[in-house]
Amino acid sequence: DGVHLSNTHSLLVRDEKQNAGSSWSGVLIEADPLRFKSLKKLHDSFAQSLKSILKQFAPDLPLNFDFLSIDVDGMDYWVMANTDASFYQPKVICVEFNPTMPTDLVYVQPRSDSIRHGSSLSAFVELATASGYTLVETTLFNAFFIQTDLYEQYLKDEVPDTSIEALQSALSMGTQLYQLYDGTIKLWGCKRMLWHRMPIDEKDLQIIPAHERQFPFSPSCNDAKDNVSNDIREEAIDMSPYCKHHCSDDSDESINSKRHCAAELNNMLQKDGFALVSGTGIRGSTCNNALRAAQSFLHDADETVRRSCLTKDRARRGYSPMATENFASLVGQEAANDLVKKPNAWPSTQVWGKDDASFFRRSIEEYFEQTRLAADNILSAICDGINAKNNEDNAHSIDVLSRQSKNHTSILTLLGYQYGSRHKKGSKGYMRPLVAAHSDVGVITVLLYDSGKCAALQRVADASKADPTTKEWVDVILPPIRDDPVFVVNVGDCLSELTAGSLRSTMHRVMPQPCKKEERDAARTCLALFVGLEPSASLTLPTNDGDTITYEEWRKRRIAKATAVLKNQKDNKS
Repeated sequence: DGVHLSNTHSLLVRDEKQNAGSSWSGVLIEADPLRFKSLKKLHDSFAQSLKSILKQFAPDLPLNFDFLSIDVDGMDYWVMANTDASFYQPKVICVEFNPTMPTDLVYVQPRSDSIRHGSSLSAFVELATASGYTLVETTLFNAFFIQTDLYEQYLKDEVPDTSIEALQSALSMGTQLYQLYDGTIKLWGCKRMLWHRMPIDEKDLQIIPAHERQFPFSPSCNDAKDNVSNDIREEAIDMSPYCKHHCSDDSDESINSKRHCAAELNNMLQKDGFALVSGTGIRGSTCNNALRAAQSFLHDADETVRRSCLTKDRARRGYSPMATENFASLVGQEAANDLVKKPNAWPSTQVWGKDDASFFRRSIEEYFEQTRLAADNILSAICDGINAKNNEDNAHSIDVLSRQSKNHTSILTLLGYQYGSRHKKGSKGYMRPLVAAHSDVGVITVLLYDSGKCAALQRVADASKADPTTKEWVDVILPPIRDDPVFVVNVGDCLSELTAGSLRSTMHRVMPQPCKKEERDAARTCLALFVGLEPSASLTLPTNDGDTITYEEWRKRRIAKATAVLKNQKDNKS
Protein backbone atom coordinates (compact mmCIF):
# COMPACT_ATOMS: atom_id res chain seq x y z
CA ASP A 1 0.00 0.00 0.00
CA GLY A 2 3.05 2.26 -0.13
CA VAL A 3 3.19 2.68 3.66
CA HIS A 4 3.39 -0.64 5.56
CA LEU A 5 7.01 -1.94 5.50
CA SER A 6 7.73 0.30 2.52
CA ASN A 7 11.39 1.02 1.80
CA THR A 8 10.58 4.20 -0.12
CA HIS A 9 7.74 5.87 1.81
CA SER A 10 10.01 8.29 3.63
CA LEU A 11 11.58 9.32 0.29
CA LEU A 12 8.38 9.87 -1.66
CA VAL A 13 5.84 11.17 0.88
CA ARG A 14 5.91 14.66 2.36
CA ASP A 15 6.78 14.82 6.06
CA GLU A 16 3.88 16.85 7.49
CA LYS A 17 5.44 17.18 10.95
CA GLN A 18 8.47 18.93 9.53
CA ASN A 19 6.42 20.65 6.84
CA ALA A 20 8.96 19.41 4.36
CA GLY A 21 8.18 18.33 0.84
CA SER A 22 9.76 15.39 -0.97
CA SER A 23 12.39 15.98 -3.63
CA TRP A 24 12.13 12.36 -4.80
CA SER A 25 9.98 10.89 -7.53
CA GLY A 26 9.54 7.23 -8.41
CA VAL A 27 7.46 4.43 -9.86
CA LEU A 28 5.65 2.10 -7.44
CA ILE A 29 4.39 -1.32 -8.54
CA GLU A 30 2.01 -3.49 -6.49
CA ALA A 31 0.65 -6.91 -7.56
CA ASP A 32 -2.09 -7.17 -4.93
CA PRO A 33 -5.26 -5.46 -6.29
CA LEU A 34 -6.51 -4.28 -2.88
CA ARG A 35 -3.16 -2.87 -1.84
CA PHE A 36 -2.79 -1.29 -5.28
CA LYS A 37 -5.96 0.71 -4.63
CA SER A 38 -4.46 2.00 -1.38
CA LEU A 39 -1.20 2.76 -3.16
CA LYS A 40 -3.01 4.65 -5.92
CA LYS A 41 -4.99 6.64 -3.38
CA LEU A 42 -1.80 7.53 -1.50
CA HIS A 43 0.03 8.91 -4.52
CA ASP A 44 -2.94 9.70 -6.76
CA SER A 45 -1.25 8.09 -9.75
CA PHE A 46 -0.88 4.60 -11.24
CA ALA A 47 1.16 2.72 -13.71
CA GLN A 48 4.77 -6.29 -17.55
CA SER A 49 8.43 -6.35 -17.31
CA LEU A 50 9.81 -3.60 -15.13
CA LYS A 51 11.49 -2.07 -18.16
CA SER A 52 8.22 -1.75 -20.10
CA ILE A 53 6.38 -0.27 -17.11
CA LEU A 54 9.10 2.30 -16.52
CA LYS A 55 9.22 3.27 -20.18
CA GLN A 56 5.44 3.65 -20.35
CA PHE A 57 4.75 5.45 -17.11
CA ALA A 58 8.06 7.18 -16.43
CA PRO A 59 9.31 8.24 -19.86
CA ASP A 60 11.45 10.99 -18.33
CA LEU A 61 13.16 8.68 -15.86
CA PRO A 62 16.94 8.82 -16.37
CA LEU A 63 18.46 5.53 -17.49
CA ASN A 64 20.88 5.69 -14.58
CA PHE A 65 18.40 6.86 -11.93
CA ASP A 66 19.57 6.80 -8.32
CA PHE A 67 17.65 4.14 -6.45
CA LEU A 68 15.54 1.07 -7.28
CA SER A 69 13.70 -0.68 -4.41
CA ILE A 70 12.12 -4.08 -5.08
CA ASP A 71 9.81 -5.63 -2.48
CA VAL A 72 7.02 -7.77 -3.96
CA ASP A 73 7.03 -10.75 -1.54
CA GLY A 74 8.17 -13.51 -3.85
CA MET A 75 8.83 -12.44 -7.44
CA ASP A 76 11.62 -10.02 -6.46
CA TYR A 77 14.30 -11.98 -8.36
CA TRP A 78 12.37 -11.89 -11.63
CA VAL A 79 11.52 -8.19 -11.26
CA MET A 80 15.23 -7.46 -10.81
CA ALA A 81 16.16 -9.74 -13.72
CA ASN A 82 13.67 -7.94 -15.98
CA THR A 83 15.07 -4.52 -15.22
CA ASP A 84 17.40 -5.04 -18.24
CA ALA A 85 20.78 -3.81 -17.06
CA SER A 86 21.71 -2.94 -20.64
CA PHE A 87 18.99 -0.29 -20.65
CA TYR A 88 18.24 0.89 -17.11
CA GLN A 89 21.19 1.10 -14.74
CA PRO A 90 20.08 2.41 -11.36
CA LYS A 91 23.01 3.38 -9.20
CA VAL A 92 21.71 1.48 -6.14
CA ILE A 93 19.31 -1.47 -5.96
CA CYS A 94 17.56 -2.60 -2.78
CA VAL A 95 15.85 -5.99 -3.09
CA GLU A 96 14.12 -8.31 -0.62
CA PHE A 97 15.51 -11.84 -0.16
CA ASN A 98 14.52 -14.81 2.01
CA PRO A 99 16.80 -14.69 5.10
CA THR A 100 15.92 -18.24 6.22
CA MET A 101 17.75 -19.78 3.26
CA PRO A 102 21.40 -20.84 3.78
CA THR A 103 23.96 -18.30 2.59
CA ASP A 104 25.55 -20.83 0.22
CA LEU A 105 22.23 -21.89 -1.34
CA VAL A 106 21.30 -20.60 -4.80
CA TYR A 107 17.52 -20.79 -4.87
CA VAL A 108 15.32 -18.91 -7.34
CA GLN A 109 11.58 -18.89 -6.81
CA PRO A 110 9.61 -20.29 -9.77
CA ARG A 111 8.40 -17.54 -12.06
CA SER A 112 4.81 -17.29 -10.87
CA ASP A 113 3.11 -14.56 -8.89
CA SER A 114 0.84 -17.17 -7.31
CA ILE A 115 3.88 -18.55 -5.45
CA ARG A 116 5.33 -16.95 -2.37
CA HIS A 117 8.75 -18.49 -1.70
CA GLY A 118 11.28 -15.72 -2.09
CA SER A 119 14.80 -16.26 -3.41
CA SER A 120 18.12 -16.71 -1.65
CA LEU A 121 20.70 -13.99 -1.18
CA SER A 122 23.25 -16.02 -3.15
CA ALA A 123 20.89 -16.09 -6.13
CA PHE A 124 20.63 -12.28 -6.06
CA VAL A 125 24.41 -11.91 -5.74
CA GLU A 126 24.94 -14.08 -8.83
CA LEU A 127 22.36 -12.05 -10.78
CA ALA A 128 23.72 -8.71 -9.60
CA THR A 129 27.37 -9.63 -10.32
CA ALA A 130 26.48 -10.65 -13.87
CA SER A 131 24.78 -7.26 -14.31
CA GLY A 132 27.70 -5.21 -13.00
CA TYR A 133 26.64 -4.69 -9.38
CA THR A 134 28.35 -5.40 -6.04
CA LEU A 135 26.73 -6.33 -2.74
CA VAL A 136 27.64 -3.68 -0.14
CA GLU A 137 25.13 -4.08 2.71
CA THR A 138 22.29 -6.22 4.05
CA THR A 139 19.52 -5.86 6.62
CA LEU A 140 17.46 -8.77 7.89
CA PHE A 141 15.36 -8.94 4.72
CA ASN A 142 16.99 -6.58 2.21
CA ALA A 143 20.20 -6.57 0.19
CA PHE A 144 21.79 -3.40 -1.23
CA PHE A 145 23.73 -3.51 -4.49
CA ILE A 146 25.68 -0.65 -6.05
CA GLN A 147 27.16 -0.32 -9.51
CA THR A 148 30.59 -1.91 -9.36
CA ASP A 149 32.41 1.13 -10.77
CA LEU A 150 30.81 3.32 -8.07
CA TYR A 151 31.83 0.78 -5.44
CA GLU A 152 35.43 0.83 -6.65
CA GLN A 153 35.42 4.63 -6.65
CA TYR A 154 33.67 5.40 -3.36
CA LEU A 155 33.14 2.38 -1.09
CA LYS A 156 35.99 -0.09 -1.56
CA ASP A 157 37.95 1.19 1.42
CA GLU A 158 34.85 1.42 3.63
CA VAL A 159 33.48 -2.01 2.67
CA PRO A 160 36.57 -4.06 1.76
CA ASP A 161 34.88 -7.47 2.18
CA THR A 162 31.66 -7.77 0.18
CA SER A 163 31.18 -11.51 0.65
CA ILE A 164 27.85 -12.79 1.94
CA GLU A 165 29.61 -14.33 4.94
CA ALA A 166 30.96 -10.93 6.00
CA LEU A 167 27.77 -8.96 5.45
CA GLN A 168 25.00 -11.40 6.41
CA SER A 169 26.20 -14.05 8.88
CA ALA A 170 25.22 -12.12 12.01
CA LEU A 171 21.70 -11.50 10.68
CA SER A 172 20.88 -14.97 9.35
CA MET A 173 17.46 -16.34 10.26
CA GLY A 174 18.21 -19.76 8.80
CA THR A 175 17.05 -23.00 10.37
CA GLN A 176 19.44 -25.93 10.26
CA LEU A 177 19.08 -29.59 11.20
CA TYR A 178 21.73 -31.85 12.63
CA GLN A 179 21.69 -35.46 13.80
CA LEU A 180 22.73 -37.02 17.09
CA TYR A 181 24.32 -40.48 17.24
CA ASP A 182 21.09 -42.08 18.47
CA GLY A 183 19.05 -40.74 15.54
CA THR A 184 17.60 -37.66 17.24
CA ILE A 185 17.06 -34.71 14.91
CA LYS A 186 17.98 -31.34 16.42
CA LEU A 187 17.31 -27.76 15.31
CA TRP A 188 19.80 -24.92 15.23
CA GLY A 189 19.18 -21.27 14.42
CA CYS A 190 15.72 -19.80 14.01
CA LYS A 191 13.12 -22.05 15.63
CA ARG A 192 10.01 -20.20 14.50
CA MET A 193 8.03 -19.92 11.29
CA LEU A 194 9.23 -16.41 10.57
CA TRP A 195 6.17 -15.10 8.75
CA HIS A 196 3.52 -17.32 10.36
CA ARG A 197 4.76 -16.61 13.92
CA MET A 198 4.52 -20.24 14.95
CA PRO A 199 7.16 -22.32 16.75
CA ILE A 200 9.04 -25.11 14.97
CA ASP A 201 8.96 -28.07 17.35
CA GLU A 202 11.77 -30.63 17.20
CA LYS A 203 9.30 -33.33 18.23
CA ASP A 204 7.41 -32.92 14.95
CA LEU A 205 10.58 -33.54 12.93
CA GLN A 206 11.70 -36.84 14.46
CA ILE A 207 12.01 -39.81 12.08
CA ILE A 208 12.65 -42.45 14.75
CA PRO A 209 10.29 -42.67 17.79
CA ALA A 210 11.97 -41.68 21.05
CA HIS A 211 11.83 -45.15 22.58
CA GLU A 212 13.55 -46.66 19.52
CA ARG A 213 16.46 -44.22 19.30
CA GLN A 214 19.89 -45.60 20.10
CA PHE A 215 23.40 -45.51 18.66
CA PRO A 216 23.56 -48.69 16.53
CA PHE A 217 27.24 -49.32 17.28
CA SER A 218 27.33 -48.60 21.03
CA PRO A 219 27.87 -51.27 23.72
CA SER A 220 25.13 -51.81 26.29
CA CYS A 221 25.11 -49.06 28.89
CA ASN A 222 23.69 -48.71 32.39
CA ASP A 223 22.36 -45.29 31.44
CA ALA A 224 20.32 -46.61 28.50
CA LYS A 225 17.03 -46.54 30.43
CA ASP A 226 17.66 -42.98 31.60
CA ASN A 227 18.35 -41.92 28.02
CA VAL A 228 15.14 -43.57 26.82
CA SER A 229 13.17 -41.87 29.62
CA ASN A 230 14.56 -38.46 28.70
CA ASP A 231 13.72 -39.04 25.03
CA ILE A 232 10.15 -40.07 25.91
CA ARG A 233 9.77 -36.99 28.10
CA GLU A 234 10.87 -34.79 25.19
CA GLU A 235 8.39 -36.55 22.89
CA ALA A 236 5.41 -35.83 25.17
CA ILE A 237 3.01 -33.14 23.98
CA ASP A 238 3.19 -30.04 26.17
CA MET A 239 -0.36 -29.24 27.35
CA SER A 240 0.64 -26.14 29.33
CA PRO A 241 -0.97 -23.71 26.81
CA TYR A 242 -4.31 -25.20 27.90
CA CYS A 243 -3.57 -26.29 31.46
CA LYS A 244 -1.56 -23.37 32.81
CA HIS A 245 -2.49 -20.25 30.83
CA HIS A 246 -5.25 -18.10 32.21
CA CYS A 247 -8.44 -18.51 30.19
CA SER A 248 -8.56 -14.77 29.46
CA ASP A 249 -5.11 -14.72 27.90
CA ASP A 250 -5.90 -13.86 24.28
CA SER A 251 -2.45 -12.66 23.24
CA ASP A 252 -1.11 -13.75 19.85
CA GLU A 253 1.52 -15.87 21.56
CA SER A 254 -1.07 -17.67 23.69
CA ILE A 255 -3.40 -18.24 20.74
CA ASN A 256 -0.58 -19.59 18.57
CA SER A 257 0.67 -21.85 21.39
CA LYS A 258 -2.81 -23.30 21.84
CA ARG A 259 -3.24 -23.76 18.11
CA HIS A 260 0.06 -25.63 17.87
CA CYS A 261 -0.72 -27.78 20.94
CA ALA A 262 -4.20 -28.70 19.66
CA ALA A 263 -2.88 -29.62 16.21
CA GLU A 264 -0.06 -31.73 17.66
CA LEU A 265 -2.38 -33.62 20.01
CA ASN A 266 -5.02 -34.28 17.35
CA ASN A 267 -2.46 -35.44 14.81
CA MET A 268 -1.10 -37.96 17.30
CA LEU A 269 -4.54 -39.23 18.31
CA GLN A 270 -5.55 -39.44 14.67
CA LYS A 271 -2.50 -41.53 13.90
CA ASP A 272 -2.20 -43.80 16.94
CA GLY A 273 -5.23 -43.23 19.16
CA PHE A 274 -2.65 -42.76 21.94
CA ALA A 275 -0.55 -39.78 23.00
CA LEU A 276 1.86 -38.90 25.78
CA VAL A 277 1.20 -35.53 27.43
CA SER A 278 3.01 -33.34 29.94
CA GLY A 279 2.49 -29.80 31.24
CA THR A 280 -0.89 -30.72 32.77
CA GLY A 281 -0.30 -28.71 35.93
CA ILE A 282 -0.60 -31.86 38.07
CA ARG A 283 2.20 -31.93 40.63
CA GLY A 284 4.63 -34.82 40.75
CA SER A 285 4.09 -35.09 44.50
CA THR A 286 0.34 -35.56 43.92
CA CYS A 287 1.04 -38.41 41.49
CA ASN A 288 3.59 -40.09 43.75
CA ASN A 289 1.28 -39.89 46.76
CA ALA A 290 -1.64 -41.37 44.81
CA LEU A 291 0.49 -44.21 43.42
CA ARG A 292 1.95 -44.90 46.87
CA ALA A 293 -1.54 -44.96 48.40
CA ALA A 294 -2.83 -47.27 45.66
CA GLN A 295 0.19 -49.55 46.00
CA SER A 296 -0.32 -49.74 49.73
CA PHE A 297 -3.98 -50.63 49.23
CA LEU A 298 -3.53 -53.08 46.34
CA HIS A 299 -0.29 -54.82 47.27
CA ASP A 300 0.65 -54.20 50.91
CA ALA A 301 -2.57 -54.05 52.93
CA ASP A 302 -4.16 -57.12 54.42
CA GLU A 303 -6.81 -58.80 52.28
CA THR A 304 -9.48 -57.85 54.80
CA VAL A 305 -8.90 -54.18 53.89
CA ARG A 306 -9.64 -54.76 50.23
CA ARG A 307 -12.61 -57.00 50.95
CA SER A 308 -14.13 -54.30 53.10
CA CYS A 309 -14.58 -51.91 50.19
CA LEU A 310 -14.46 -53.80 46.89
CA THR A 311 -17.32 -55.05 44.78
CA LYS A 312 -17.23 -58.57 43.42
CA ASP A 313 -15.41 -58.05 40.11
CA ARG A 314 -12.27 -59.23 38.41
CA ALA A 315 -9.97 -56.28 39.09
CA ARG A 316 -8.77 -54.70 42.32
CA ARG A 317 -9.60 -51.03 42.59
CA GLY A 318 -10.01 -48.45 45.28
CA TYR A 319 -12.02 -45.33 44.42
CA SER A 320 -14.82 -44.41 42.07
CA PRO A 321 -16.94 -41.31 42.59
CA MET A 322 -20.71 -41.63 42.43
CA ALA A 323 -21.04 -42.76 38.84
CA THR A 324 -22.20 -45.56 36.58
CA GLU A 325 -20.25 -48.60 35.50
CA ASN A 326 -16.95 -48.49 33.66
CA PHE A 327 -16.78 -51.17 31.03
CA ALA A 328 -13.83 -51.93 28.74
CA SER A 329 -15.33 -53.29 25.54
CA LEU A 330 -14.70 -56.88 24.51
CA VAL A 331 -13.48 -57.96 21.10
CA GLY A 332 -13.29 -61.73 20.85
CA GLN A 333 -12.27 -62.31 24.47
CA GLU A 334 -13.61 -64.83 26.96
CA ALA A 335 -14.09 -62.68 30.04
CA ALA A 336 -14.92 -59.16 31.02
CA ASN A 337 -11.86 -56.98 31.41
CA ASP A 338 -13.27 -54.35 33.67
CA LEU A 339 -16.78 -53.92 35.08
CA VAL A 340 -17.65 -51.64 38.00
CA LYS A 341 -21.31 -52.03 38.87
CA LYS A 342 -21.45 -49.72 41.89
CA PRO A 343 -19.30 -47.04 43.51
CA ASN A 344 -16.76 -48.50 45.93
CA ALA A 345 -16.69 -47.60 49.60
CA TRP A 346 -13.65 -46.06 51.23
CA PRO A 347 -11.60 -48.34 53.49
CA SER A 348 -12.65 -47.73 57.08
CA THR A 349 -10.27 -46.56 59.78
CA GLN A 350 -11.46 -49.47 61.93
CA VAL A 351 -10.27 -52.03 59.38
CA TRP A 352 -7.13 -50.34 58.05
CA GLY A 353 -6.13 -47.86 60.71
CA LYS A 354 -6.61 -44.11 60.85
CA ASP A 355 -3.27 -43.04 59.29
CA ASP A 356 -3.37 -45.43 56.32
CA ALA A 357 -7.06 -44.96 55.57
CA SER A 358 -6.84 -41.15 55.82
CA PHE A 359 -3.72 -40.92 53.64
CA PHE A 360 -5.33 -43.19 51.05
CA ARG A 361 -8.53 -41.17 50.78
CA ARG A 362 -6.79 -37.79 50.84
CA SER A 363 -4.24 -38.77 48.16
CA ILE A 364 -6.74 -40.45 45.82
CA GLU A 365 -9.28 -37.62 46.06
CA GLU A 366 -6.63 -34.97 45.35
CA TYR A 367 -5.32 -36.92 42.35
CA PHE A 368 -8.85 -37.46 41.01
CA GLU A 369 -9.77 -33.77 41.16
CA GLN A 370 -6.54 -32.58 39.54
CA THR A 371 -6.62 -35.23 36.83
CA ARG A 372 -10.29 -34.57 36.07
CA LEU A 373 -9.49 -30.88 35.56
CA ALA A 374 -6.55 -31.77 33.31
CA ALA A 375 -8.81 -34.10 31.32
CA ASP A 376 -11.24 -31.22 30.70
CA ASN A 377 -8.34 -29.13 29.35
CA ILE A 378 -7.18 -32.01 27.17
CA LEU A 379 -10.70 -32.32 25.75
CA SER A 380 -10.70 -28.57 25.04
CA ALA A 381 -7.51 -29.00 23.02
CA ILE A 382 -9.02 -31.95 21.14
CA CYS A 383 -12.15 -29.92 20.33
CA ASP A 384 -10.09 -26.93 19.15
CA GLY A 385 -8.01 -29.20 16.92
CA ILE A 386 -11.12 -30.71 15.34
CA ASN A 387 -12.78 -27.31 14.87
CA ALA A 388 -9.64 -25.96 13.22
CA LYS A 389 -10.10 -28.50 10.42
CA ASN A 390 -13.48 -26.96 9.52
CA ASN A 391 -15.35 -30.28 9.50
CA GLU A 392 -18.88 -29.11 10.27
CA ASP A 393 -20.26 -32.60 11.03
CA ASN A 394 -17.52 -33.40 13.53
CA ALA A 395 -17.64 -29.90 15.01
CA HIS A 396 -21.38 -30.25 15.64
CA SER A 397 -20.98 -33.73 17.15
CA ILE A 398 -18.22 -32.78 19.60
CA ASP A 399 -20.08 -29.71 20.83
CA VAL A 400 -21.38 -31.88 23.67
CA LEU A 401 -17.83 -32.17 25.02
CA SER A 402 -17.69 -28.45 25.74
CA ARG A 403 -20.83 -28.60 27.88
CA GLN A 404 -19.46 -30.77 30.69
CA SER A 405 -21.04 -30.53 34.13
CA LYS A 406 -20.29 -31.77 37.63
CA ASN A 407 -22.65 -34.69 36.97
CA HIS A 408 -20.10 -36.40 34.73
CA THR A 409 -19.59 -40.17 34.92
CA SER A 410 -15.80 -40.16 35.02
CA ILE A 411 -14.28 -42.94 37.10
CA LEU A 412 -10.81 -43.25 38.58
CA THR A 413 -9.86 -46.91 38.61
CA LEU A 414 -6.98 -48.34 40.63
CA LEU A 415 -5.31 -51.35 39.05
CA GLY A 416 -2.65 -53.60 40.55
CA TYR A 417 -0.59 -56.23 38.77
CA GLN A 418 1.80 -58.61 40.49
CA TYR A 419 3.76 -61.78 39.91
CA GLY A 420 1.42 -64.74 39.30
CA SER A 421 0.78 -67.88 37.27
CA ARG A 422 1.00 -66.02 33.95
CA HIS A 423 4.63 -65.24 34.73
CA LYS A 424 5.56 -68.87 35.45
CA LYS A 425 7.00 -70.94 32.65
CA GLY A 426 5.12 -74.20 32.22
CA SER A 427 1.86 -72.93 33.68
CA LYS A 428 -1.32 -73.14 31.60
CA GLY A 429 -1.74 -69.39 31.43
CA TYR A 430 1.94 -68.53 30.87
CA MET A 431 2.31 -65.14 29.10
CA ARG A 432 -1.41 -64.79 28.48
CA PRO A 433 -2.65 -61.17 28.74
CA LEU A 434 -3.28 -59.80 32.21
CA VAL A 435 -5.92 -57.55 30.61
CA ALA A 436 -7.24 -58.80 27.27
CA ALA A 437 -7.18 -56.70 24.11
CA HIS A 438 -9.91 -54.08 24.26
CA SER A 439 -10.84 -50.48 23.59
CA ASP A 440 -12.23 -48.12 26.23
CA VAL A 441 -15.91 -47.24 26.11
CA GLY A 442 -15.81 -43.65 27.33
CA VAL A 443 -14.55 -40.38 25.87
CA ILE A 444 -10.84 -40.44 26.75
CA THR A 445 -8.69 -42.26 29.29
CA VAL A 446 -5.90 -40.54 31.24
CA LEU A 447 -3.46 -43.13 32.57
CA LEU A 448 -0.50 -43.06 34.95
CA TYR A 449 1.53 -46.00 36.23
CA ASP A 450 4.75 -46.71 38.06
CA SER A 451 7.78 -48.65 36.82
CA GLY A 452 6.72 -52.07 38.15
CA LYS A 453 8.36 -54.78 36.04
CA CYS A 454 5.67 -57.46 35.96
CA ALA A 455 3.33 -55.81 33.43
CA ALA A 456 3.44 -53.69 30.28
CA LEU A 457 0.73 -51.70 28.54
CA GLN A 458 0.70 -52.36 24.79
CA ARG A 459 -1.25 -50.87 21.88
CA VAL A 460 -1.57 -52.19 18.36
CA ALA A 461 1.20 -50.84 16.14
CA ASP A 462 -1.26 -49.97 13.37
CA ALA A 463 -4.22 -48.17 14.90
CA SER A 464 -6.32 -48.81 11.77
CA LYS A 465 -6.42 -52.54 12.60
CA ALA A 466 -9.10 -53.76 14.99
CA ASP A 467 -7.89 -57.38 15.15
CA PRO A 468 -6.85 -58.20 18.76
CA THR A 469 -4.96 -61.30 17.58
CA THR A 470 -2.44 -59.17 15.69
CA LYS A 471 1.19 -59.79 16.63
CA GLU A 472 2.16 -56.20 15.96
CA TRP A 473 2.06 -54.57 19.37
CA VAL A 474 3.98 -51.58 20.71
CA ASP A 475 4.86 -51.00 24.38
CA VAL A 476 3.50 -47.75 25.82
CA ILE A 477 6.30 -46.51 28.07
CA LEU A 478 6.19 -43.76 30.68
CA PRO A 479 9.31 -42.16 32.17
CA PRO A 480 9.82 -41.94 35.95
CA ILE A 481 7.63 -39.30 37.63
CA ARG A 482 9.22 -35.88 38.08
CA ASP A 483 7.87 -32.42 38.88
CA ASP A 484 6.09 -32.41 35.50
CA PRO A 485 4.70 -35.97 35.11
CA VAL A 486 4.01 -37.57 31.74
CA PHE A 487 0.59 -39.24 31.23
CA VAL A 488 -0.90 -41.55 28.62
CA VAL A 489 -4.05 -40.29 26.90
CA ASN A 490 -6.04 -42.58 24.64
CA VAL A 491 -9.27 -42.17 22.69
CA GLY A 492 -12.42 -43.96 23.88
CA ASP A 493 -15.16 -45.46 21.72
CA CYS A 494 -17.52 -42.56 22.36
CA LEU A 495 -15.09 -39.90 21.13
CA SER A 496 -14.17 -42.07 18.16
CA GLU A 497 -17.83 -42.32 17.14
CA LEU A 498 -18.40 -38.60 17.69
CA THR A 499 -15.57 -37.89 15.23
CA ALA A 500 -16.68 -40.55 12.73
CA GLY A 501 -13.50 -42.49 13.40
CA SER A 502 -11.07 -39.69 12.61
CA LEU A 503 -9.75 -40.06 16.17
CA ARG A 504 -9.05 -43.73 16.71
CA SER A 505 -10.22 -45.84 19.64
CA THR A 506 -7.19 -48.10 19.57
CA MET A 507 -7.01 -51.68 20.80
CA HIS A 508 -4.69 -52.15 23.78
CA ARG A 509 -3.87 -54.78 26.38
CA VAL A 510 -1.71 -55.46 29.45
CA MET A 511 0.87 -58.22 29.10
CA PRO A 512 2.96 -60.03 31.75
CA GLN A 513 6.67 -59.30 31.63
CA PRO A 514 9.56 -61.52 32.77
CA CYS A 515 10.36 -60.85 36.43
CA LYS A 516 11.09 -62.63 39.70
CA LYS A 517 8.57 -62.89 42.50
CA GLU A 518 11.06 -61.69 45.09
CA GLU A 519 11.94 -58.49 43.24
CA ARG A 520 10.79 -55.46 45.24
CA ASP A 521 9.83 -53.48 42.12
CA ALA A 522 7.98 -56.33 40.38
CA ALA A 523 4.42 -55.18 41.20
CA ARG A 524 2.89 -52.50 39.02
CA THR A 525 0.31 -49.95 40.14
CA CYS A 526 -1.87 -47.98 37.70
CA LEU A 527 -4.27 -45.05 38.00
CA ALA A 528 -6.75 -44.90 35.13
CA LEU A 529 -9.21 -42.02 34.79
CA PHE A 530 -11.98 -43.07 32.40
CA VAL A 531 -13.63 -39.82 31.32
CA GLY A 532 -17.37 -40.00 30.75
CA LEU A 533 -20.17 -37.52 30.09
CA GLU A 534 -23.28 -36.63 32.03
CA PRO A 535 -25.78 -39.53 31.61
CA SER A 536 -28.41 -37.22 30.06
CA ALA A 537 -25.92 -35.56 27.69
CA SER A 538 -27.33 -35.57 24.16
CA LEU A 539 -25.08 -37.14 21.51
CA THR A 540 -25.42 -36.47 17.79
CA LEU A 541 -23.40 -39.14 16.02
CA PRO A 542 -22.26 -38.47 12.43
CA THR A 543 -23.11 -42.09 11.59
CA ASN A 544 -26.62 -41.83 13.08
CA ASP A 545 -28.26 -39.68 10.37
CA GLY A 546 -28.39 -36.70 12.71
CA ASP A 547 -30.51 -38.49 15.33
CA THR A 548 -29.70 -37.80 18.97
CA ILE A 549 -29.17 -40.27 21.79
CA THR A 550 -28.28 -39.79 25.45
CA TYR A 551 -24.85 -40.80 26.66
CA GLU A 552 -26.44 -43.29 29.08
CA GLU A 553 -28.38 -44.99 26.27
CA TRP A 554 -25.31 -45.01 24.04
CA ARG A 555 -23.29 -46.75 26.77
CA LYS A 556 -25.98 -49.37 27.27
CA ARG A 557 -26.03 -50.13 23.55
CA ARG A 558 -22.24 -50.27 23.39
CA ILE A 559 -22.01 -52.61 26.38
CA ALA A 560 -24.83 -54.79 25.03
CA LYS A 561 -22.97 -55.07 21.74
CA ALA A 562 -19.76 -56.11 23.52
CA THR A 563 -21.64 -58.60 25.68
CA ALA A 564 -23.18 -60.15 22.56
CA VAL A 565 -19.70 -60.66 21.15
CA LEU A 566 -18.71 -62.40 24.37
CA LYS A 567 -21.81 -64.63 24.34
CA ASN A 568 -21.24 -65.65 20.72
CA GLN A 569 -17.66 -66.56 21.57
CA LYS A 570 -18.84 -68.82 24.40
CA ASP A 571 -21.62 -70.39 22.31
CA ASN A 572 -19.18 -71.18 19.49
CA LYS A 573 -16.79 -72.79 21.96
CA SER A 574 -19.47 -74.96 23.50
